[in-house]
Amino acid sequence: IAQPTPQEASLGALIMTNHKHAGSGDAKTLIKKELTNLIKAKPPNIAGKGGPEVGHLMTMLDQDADGSMNFKKYITLIGSLTCATVP
Repeated sequence: IAQPTPQEASLGALIMTNHKHAGSGDAKTLIKKELTNLIKAKPPNIAGKGGPEVGHLMTMLDQDADGSMNFKKYITLIGSLTCATVP
């Protein structure tokens, strides 16, 4: 079996992180509390540097107002955090 490329390993880490923190009901979606825990645990050096608070992020990304963040919304969040850190 070939070693994963850095991009494949990164994608796998994103998927595993999402699934690890999701769990109240649907194992593929995050509720606000789970999203808060994920942001505090995983990118504290990015999310804690004057960025928007979790409630604001949830409101921005939860366009359908279902109170949860599916994987597509999660990836949008990760992309936004990544763009915010690129000089």
